[in-house]
Amino acid sequence: MITHLLAVDGGGTKTALRLTTLEPLKTDPLFTLTSGPSSLTQQGSVAIATINHAIEHCLNQCQLEADNVFIVIGVAGAGNQELKQQLQNSLVQYPHFLVTTDAHTSLLGAKHGEAVNTVAIGTGAVATTLESNGEVSLFGGWGFPIGDEAGGAWLGQQAVRALIDAIETQKHSPLTNYLTEHFGQDRKSLLQWLKQAKASDFAQFAPVVIECAEQDCSVSQSILAQAHHHIDNLITKCCKNNELDIAFLGSLGAYYQKHLKTHWQHRVIQPKGTALDGAILLAKQQVELINE
Repeated sequence: MITHLLAVDGGGTKTALRLTTLEPLKTDPLFTLTSGPSSLTQQGSVAIATINHAIEHCLNQCQLEADNVFIVIGVAGAGNQELKQQLQNSLVQYPHFLVTTDAHTSLLGAKHGEAVNTVAIGTGAVATTLESNGEVSLFGGWGFPIGDEAGGAWLGQQAVRALIDAIETQKHSPLTNYLTEHFGQDRKSLLQWLKQAKASDFAQFAPVVIECAEQDCSVSQSILAQAHHHIDNLITKCCKNNELDIAFLGSLGAYYQKHLKTHWQHRVIQPKGTALDGAILLAKQQVELINE
C-alpha cells in the first residue's frame, strides 16, 4: 500500500531527496537528504549508484518498505532513453516509480503544475514550456560540452580557455590570475586536470567569472556578454510564441534574471516551487491515477 511520496532531484552538482506523506502540502517533509552529483550524462553508473543509495538510505531511516512509496526521480540526462533505461533497470525492487528529466520536475514545480515557461540555469542550461493542455516543449539542455551554453560548466570552460591563452601570451587578467593560483602555470598539471574534468569541475569556476566581472575584469565581462547572448537566444526560442509567465530556476537563474533584456522583464515571476516540489506533485498525480 502506498503511504508516502518520495522525490529525487538529480543534477550535475548535487542530488536532493524529499519524503512526504500523501498530503505533502499539509505536513512538513518527513525526511530530506543531499548528496553528490547524479547527472546521468556526466556521472553515468556513479549517478545511478548515488540515486539508489539515497533512496535506500531514506527508506531504511524511515522504516518503510519499497511498496509503501511512490518514487519520482527527475534527473539530468534522462532525456537520453538509453541512460534512462539503465536507471530504470536498477530500480526493479521498487514497484512504484517514474523517471523523468529534472527539467520536467522543475517545470511542474515552478507554478505548481500550471502553464509557464521556465529557464533553468545551473551546471547546464535548459528552457521549458508547459502549456495549459499539458504539452511540454524543451529547448537547450543538450548537455556539456556540446550544448548548455551559459550554464556553469560553460562559464568555467571559457574561464579555463582564457587561462590557456594567458599562459601562452603572458597577458593576464584578474580571472586568469585566480586560475593561475588554482592550477599553477604548469602545462602538464593543467592537461592532467583537463583529461579528467567533468561538467561539475568546470562549473566550480562560474562564481569566480561573475565576481571578477563585477571587479571590472574585461576577460570575465567578455565571457558574460557571450553568456547573456546565449540566454537571450534560449529565451527567444522558448517564449516568443506564447505569452506565459517566465520563471528562472537554478543556481545561476537569479543572476541571469537580473541581466534580462527589457522586453522580457514584464513576464518574469518568482517560482512558486522547486524541482522537488514538482516531483512530489507528479508522484501525487500518479498515486491518484492508481487509486482511480
